[in-house]
Amino acid sequence: MKVTACPLDCYDACAVVVDPNSLKMTGLESHPFTRGALCAHLNRHYKEAERIQKPRIDGREVTMEEALKAAAKAIEGAGEDFLLYRGSGNVGFMQAVTEHFAAACGGWTTEGSLCDGSGQAGVEAGRGTSLALPPEAIEQADAIVVWGRNVTVTNPHMARLLKEKTLIVIDPVKTKIAKEADLFLQVRPRSDFYLAVLLARFMFMEDMEDKAFMDERCEDPEWYYDFLRTFRIKISLAKCDIELDDLGDLLYQMQNKKTVFLVGTGVQKYSIGDQVLQAIDGLAAVLGFFGKPGCGVSFLSDSLAGFRIPFNFSKKRCAKPVAPFGRFKTVLVQGANPLAQMPGLAKVEEEMRKVENLIYFGLYENETSEKAKIVIPAKDFLEKEDIRLSYGHPYVQPMPKIKDAEFGISEYEFTKYLFETLGLEGLKEERYYIQYMLDQCISEGEILKSPAYSEFPYAEEFDTDSGNYEFLEEFEDDFDDEEEGLWLLTPKSPHSLNSQFRRENFVMLHPTHGFSDGERVRIYSEYGEVTLPVKVSDDMRSDCVLIYVGTPGVNYLTPPMKSLMGKSACYQEVKVKVERI
Repeated sequence: MKVTACPLDCYDACAVVVDPNSLKMTGLESHPFTRGALCAHLNRHYKEAERIQKPRIDGREVTMEEALKAAAKAIEGAGEDFLLYRGSGNVGFMQAVTEHFAAACGGWTTEGSLCDGSGQAGVEAGRGTSLALPPEAIEQADAIVVWGRNVTVTNPHMARLLKEKTLIVIDPVKTKIAKEADLFLQVRPRSDFYLAVLLARFMFMEDMEDKAFMDERCEDPEWYYDFLRTFRIKISLAKCDIELDDLGDLLYQMQNKKTVFLVGTGVQKYSIGDQVLQAIDGLAAVLGFFGKPGCGVSFLSDSLAGFRIPFNFSKKRCAKPVAPFGRFKTVLVQGANPLAQMPGLAKVEEEMRKVENLIYFGLYENETSEKAKIVIPAKDFLEKEDIRLSYGHPYVQPMPKIKDAEFGISEYEFTKYLFETLGLEGLKEERYYIQYMLDQCISEGEILKSPAYSEFPYAEEFDTDSGNYEFLEEFEDDFDDEEEGLWLLTPKSPHSLNSQFRRENFVMLHPTHGFSDGERVRIYSEYGEVTLPVKVSDDMRSDCVLIYVGTPGVNYLTPPMKSLMGKSACYQEVKVKVERI
């Protein structure tokens, strides 16, 4: 039996035991977080997915050597006209080795995120670094606030840590976990900032703030209280669409309890996403909920925190959500599907049509591989060496090669071919990079931890210049949230990971809109439209429509823009309308 890690892009990063003969996969019982359980994505969806087996050029099957040679020729000499667009559909540290190549050949790459960049920018503005909150810290909480995070779908191994605790859920959708909560606030979309500042203000008003923590560990707490008072209570309650009694119930449920906030990406899919996370962090700071057992804010952490990275990265970068594909002659798309996943899809398609050489390197067919001039199949995680870091917990897992590949090429092998064919220097042996990262880990028996691991992060100081928590200083927002239309929600699907696996194909609406299950409707925004069948659900707010991430065509509705900070996609910064067809 061999131990590896799930490669899929989710919080849990399961440790996996593989039988080299049957390739049967089970969970590793001794893993401190996943404890022997595997989710359906790896147990079922990953196995069912049909991989690309044959390389192609202009739709014609070719040998791997022919495809690699064509890719090298397309990239050779491109320099300023070459873009590497790398996704995270399958996570492993060695996937980033292609960034080393982009730097060596003078090409461009991307920065920012389609997922969490805005929120991470807000976390870093207050704390300096976004560190993982370990499960042992969460386990000691008295109360858990699940804020815009559908734990059942995106983070199922967290469920055991929620048992026998006061459970509070804040979400525009009545999720499965919301139905089990002690308190559920079905807030208006894009109102999380106002709820966070309201709660912090009432903590001061009710003398519930941790005065000692703020005096010792925070910058200018008195100024922050003055800042909070600039937000009028009545207007902020209306923004959230809650009553004063709801706020009182929430305060009561948290009173005198060690509390952890589990915050999801949904709260920051807006231009103001950084301010939302800094406001939620600011609430935790007012309560003194950092650096203590059973307290903290858990968002997507920086999995590379504390590591020295052995790769070079190009200084030529464009923002990932608005990558200008049309200005590049050659684009290498690795493990991504921009022709489905990028916001403002109509504009992305227009830009992509201008690319002379579109190269797709990945495991599965998708909208981007169908349009690519050159298609190169990748190796599976069982067929190569790698190392798995996690943005959901601080544990590191080596990923040894378990079986020989019948087809495909690894990220390192592809990069090595390009280095050698194009006469570039500076690439070391694959084992060097993996060992370089492993040597930096904290070793406790068979368990490896990130070098940034702390049982209670920020117990001594924050990673800011001052060493203290730094509150949000201003709020900037020019979006008209009273604009006519329905809020678009784009959460994760229980059956797919973004555009991988079994993608959904419907729009969810509240019954008050008068549509029937299966009825086809036209959903449109100022950016485009999509036609989908309806699924009626009273778990929705009546002012929202829900279309899962990965649903074909959903991104014709979303805005081609990036967040104010963090260069992140703003999928939900839009209102839509629905009509019968």
